Amino acid sequence: MSGALALLRRRPEFRALWAAIGLSYAGSGAATTALTLYVQQTRGTGTAVAAFLIASQVPRLLGPLAGGIADRTDLRTVLVGCDIGQAVVFAAIATLPSFGVIIALTALTTVLQTSYGPARTAMVPNLVEPDELIQANALLGTATNLYVAIGPLVGGLLFAAIGPSAALLVNAATFLGSAALTTRVPATPPPADAEHEPLLAATRTAARFIRRDPLLRTVTISLFLLVAFLAVDNVAMVFLVRDTLGGSAFVYGLIEAVFGVGMLAGSFWILRGAGGGWAPQRLYLLSCSLSSAASAGSGVAPSLGVLAPIQAVAGSGNGIEVVAGETIIQQRVPRGLIGRVYGFTSSATSLGLGIAMAGGGLLVDATSPRATFLIAAAGALLVTVSIAPTMLRTPTAPGPRAT
Repeated sequence: MSGALALLRRRPEFRALWAAIGLSYAGSGAATTALTLYVQQTRGTGTAVAAFLIASQVPRLLGPLAGGIADRTDLRTVLVGCDIGQAVVFAAIATLPSFGVIIALTALTTVLQTSYGPARTAMVPNLVEPDELIQANALLGTATNLYVAIGPLVGGLLFAAIGPSAALLVNAATFLGSAALTTRVPATPPPADAEHEPLLAATRTAARFIRRDPLLRTVTISLFLLVAFLAVDNVAMVFLVRDTLGGSAFVYGLIEAVFGVGMLAGSFWILRGAGGGWAPQRLYLLSCSLSSAASAGSGVAPSLGVLAPIQAVAGSGNGIEVVAGETIIQQRVPRGLIGRVYGFTSSATSLGLGIAMAGGGLLVDATSPRATFLIAAAGALLVTVSIAPTMLRTPTAPGPRAT
């Protein structure tokens, strides 16, 4: 951890980005939890919860186009603009309009978040040295993981105490704070030698780059498949906690927060050097294994006391995956393509999430929360076994230094 603190001290511009991300993600986690509970309470079906969650994911399929914008635009401008836009939209959601309007506004916030992600990832190599990338991404992992570590706990408390509107207004305020912090990050225009292809042609260029790189291709496809299986917990968890195991709204928020604590633990594990200098592709394979095992454990957990540590393991797998996946992209992709390549991988994740949420709602209603978790675990384990040869045999080949 001393190395992580030293990195934050010697890189003040990276420190500003780190703080901005942590602030906005904590608020977003509170808002998502409050809205999930609100929909579950007012609509009462797995299908309704799934519809809300799908609306929060489908626009992420625009990731390659959003990445293309990041690759040809000043990154700081993109980040600040997305923060301010989300502040305005979440303030509108805080009025708790009709379910249809909530769905539409949620989709709009996701469009802005989808534009934010590629810009954030492309910014990092410009703020740290190449040999600091894994550590920097692990630090950013601690910030983004506040979404599921602190956010759900705060969201559950606010929902139980004074209702969902407070959580949504808090989130709007955090985006304004994030925008203010991001203004301390230097302007980062695209490289002078960047190609100025039309947006769709530029997106196809990134697709070809991924297709020709075995490691990037494996990461992109496996993210889609793993998330399609494992993310059914976004729907099933609230029913497992509240209906099967008899937990309250606060307990649901607490279990979600435990998952986030696990994500933080995964990032801290990397920061402390416990990975022994593992290559990012080996970290990625480890993360897949942890997530698969934890899904199976959740499906058979006899009590909330057993479910909580299992969810911590699931979270650690997720946290390690985020660090490993982003580092692989930053090491193998030049600056002028990072946004688009990240956009493709994030869209693969989002496509998997959409399938998982639709399938999760149907599975919960047709079977049970426990069966839903066990089906997810079986599918994820098959994916993990199939990608192991590529992850273990493909060496890391750093790409050109970002400019």
